Amino acid sequence: MVIALRHRLVSRGFGVGRFSGGLWLMGQAVLLTAVMCLFAPMARAAADEEQFEQLMQAMLFGEVVDVLCEEGQGMAEDFVAAGYGVPKPVWEDMLGRLYDPDVMSRAFHDAMADSLEGADLAPMIAFYHSDLGKRIARLELDTRKTLSGEAAQLAAGEAWAELEPGSKRAELIEDYVQTNELVEMNVVGAMNSDIAYYQGLWSAGFESDQGVSDSEILNEIWASEPEVRADVSEWVYGFSTMAYDSLTDEEFAEYIAFSRTEAGQRLNHALFASFDAVYEQLSRGLGAGTARLMQSFEGEQL
Repeated sequence: MVIALRHRLVSRGFGVGRFSGGLWLMGQAVLLTAVMCLFAPMARAAADEEQFEQLMQAMLFGEVVDVLCEEGQGMAEDFVAAGYGVPKPVWEDMLGRLYDPDVMSRAFHDAMADSLEGADLAPMIAFYHSDLGKRIARLELDTRKTLSGEAAQLAAGEAWAELEPGSKRAELIEDYVQTNELVEMNVVGAMNSDIAYYQGLWSAGFESDQGVSDSEILNEIWASEPEVRADVSEWVYGFSTMAYDSLTDEEFAEYIAFSRTEAGQRLNHALFASFDAVYEQLSRGLGAGTARLMQSFEGEQL
C-alpha cells in the first residue's frame, strides 16, 4: 500500500523560467533551514513504540525511504534539462541534502507516529507479519524499484491497458484503487506539493516582473489538475497491474478485504497524511533551493 503512493516531481510542466529578475540574494541558510524543518519535533504518538517499530519494519519502511531518496536525488537530470543554467553537480549537492536518507527516515518515522496516534496497531502488524502481508510488502517495494525508469512505467501502463475490461483481475485492481482512494489522494498530494514548491520560491524572494500575481500562478497550477490526474491514474493502475500480478485472485481479494477494515483504512489515511506532510516540506525546500541556485549562477557562463 505504501509504495503505491506517488508524488509528481515538482518543477515539471510549470517552469520557473517564465519569470525573470526579482530574485533576492540568499545564503546557505535558506536551504539549511528547509532541511532542518524535517527535523522539527512532532507530537509523538500514544501508540506503543515497540508495536510501531514492528509495523514499520514489517512494511519495509526503511527500504521504502531509501527508494524515495534515490528518486529524489535522481531529479538532477530533470533540472539540468529544464535549462536553468545551474551545473548538474550543484543540483546533485542540493538534492543530496534534501533527500538525505537519515533526514527522510526520521521525518517519515515521526509523521507516521503522529498520524497513527491512538490507533490499534495489532491488526496492522498481524497482516504484515502474515505470509501474504510479507509477500505484498516485498512485491510493492520491488515494483517501485522497477518503475524508476520510463520504459518500465510505460510497460506497466500497457499491461493495465491490455487487461480485458470486466475480467476478474481488472475488477480487482479497480476495487483496490477505489477502496484506497489511490487516484484522488495522490492527485491532491501532487498538487499540494507543486504549490509548496512555489511557496518555497516566494519565501526565498522569488518574484515576477511580468505582472503575474500569486493567485494567478496558483490558478494555473490547479488548471493542470486534469493532466496530473491522467498521469497519476496511469501510474496507479500500471503499478497495481504489475505489483500484484503474482498474487492469485483470492490473495488479491484478501488484501483488498484488509484495506476495507478499520485498521486498513486507518493505515491508508496515515500513510497519505505522512507522505503529504513530508513531501510538502521537501517541495518547499526544493523551491527555496532552486531560487537560491538560479540567483547564484545568473549570468555566468557554464
